[in-house]
Amino acid sequence: MTATFALEGVTRRYSVPGDRPWRRVTRTAINRIDLEVPAGRDLAIVGASGSGKSTLLRLLLALEAPDAGTVRFRGEAVSPRSPGALRRSVGVVPQDPGSSLDPRLPVGASVREPLECLGVGGDHGARVAQLLDAVGLDPAVAKRRPAAFSGGERQRIALARALAPRPDVLIADEPFSAVDPTTRRRLVALVGDLVRASGTQLLLVSHDLGIASRLCADVAVLDAGRVVETGPIAAVFAHPSAEATRALLDAVLPVEVMG
Repeated sequence: MTATFALEGVTRRYSVPGDRPWRRVTRTAINRIDLEVPAGRDLAIVGASGSGKSTLLRLLLALEAPDAGTVRFRGEAVSPRSPGALRRSVGVVPQDPGSSLDPRLPVGASVREPLECLGVGGDHGARVAQLLDAVGLDPAVAKRRPAAFSGGERQRIALARALAPRPDVLIADEPFSAVDPTTRRRLVALVGDLVRASGTQLLLVSHDLGIASRLCADVAVLDAGRVVETGPIAAVFAHPSAEATRALLDAVLPVEVMG
């Protein structure tokens, strides 16, 4: 079976300011990564801040092109100029829901927007109402603007928007980091229920190992732009082989990871 995503020798570099105003230096954010995401397997991409998670996400979404190597989606090479089936098949829940919700639009219009842009047929109004109900919001709130909602509610709306066109893959970028612990627990349970009910494959980008272990079957650990460890998440967390994985585990209580 063709992998959902495959990265082959992928490298991404950036030119950044050096130690003098006129000097530029090259920073390698992703360094010769080989990674395969099997179809149907939920994957957590974890790592400390600065490990390369955000850059890897942009490459997977074809928002940026690698400086070397190839990113494939279902066997097809993708890039910002030729995303192929990626745009139709992948939904994204951003870390900051404000980045995906137009403050001028009622939230119902924001949830409906991907249906219209992708030419999805059917009763869009009914689909929006169904999704708002599925994420625990009264469909009547569709007429309100994002400013009327709490951070946790906006994240629920962003989730509904990402799921609107029934994507095959859902990529969630630190989707619970901006909410309080009680809301976080509810959102984690909600995401787990929704992806299981829809059969959507989940790629979770996170620094939270407890959430990763609750939602995903596999894990890829990033450190300094490299994938240093991959495998079934329970086995990797129980017997880590990479120093970066051990450092992440040392930062949390065992019950937070395996509970």
